[in-house]
Amino acid sequence: MRFSAVKGAPPKASSKDQLPTLTRHSSGFDQFCGFLRASEGLSILDMSGASQANITFITDLGHRISSDDIIGTMQQCFGSDFHENQQAASNAQRFIEQTLTFPDQSFNGALIWDALQFLVSPLLEDTVAQLLRVMRPGGAMLLFFNADEKVARIPLYNYRIQDQKTLLQIPRGGYQHAQYFNNRMLERLFERTSSVKFFLTRDHLREVIVRR
Repeated sequence: MRFSAVKGAPPKASSKDQLPTLTRHSSGFDQFCGFLRASEGLSILDMSGASQANITFITDLGHRISSDDIIGTMQQCFGSDFHENQQAASNAQRFIEQTLTFPDQSFNGALIWDALQFLVSPLLEDTVAQLLRVMRPGGAMLLFFNADEKVARIPLYNYRIQDQKTLLQIPRGGYQHAQYFNNRMLERLFERTSSVKFFLTRDHLREVIVRR
């Protein structure tokens, strides 16, 4: 198994501002687990950083797991002026060079969680291209996007697996809302894939499964 070191640390929130840990019942993750249970010996990428809960869940199903804290890398490369600094070519290149540094077609599945919603163009599209490069044909990717058009600040979470239908969302800060991801935009973003499936939820977090 391959586990990467945490590449960055989010800004600390005061106890007054700290959001509570949330329990999420996820239809998208439930379907992703169906994909995991249908095969053996898969290689899975977890983009929420190394977590014993996630490692145990995936390996107990007979699969291998690698970890890459993409949010930590974003924070390290872009600093406090998070979205503006993504526009600097040197910062963007540094991020691409440190993210998804795996050989082509390394993974059958990827738990991307909410990481991509904090990137802006053109870095967003470049990162998706890198992601598709490391995915094997037919591979499954689980992604979350905030669907609230009016929210000013998007909370950032680590995702920890409790069981096939339940996730813990552990707060790690948040960022100003840079862009709204509707269904059509996500379909365009992943137009090179074989399918994009959306799941209805009771909150503002849109769940998506993309098949390579």
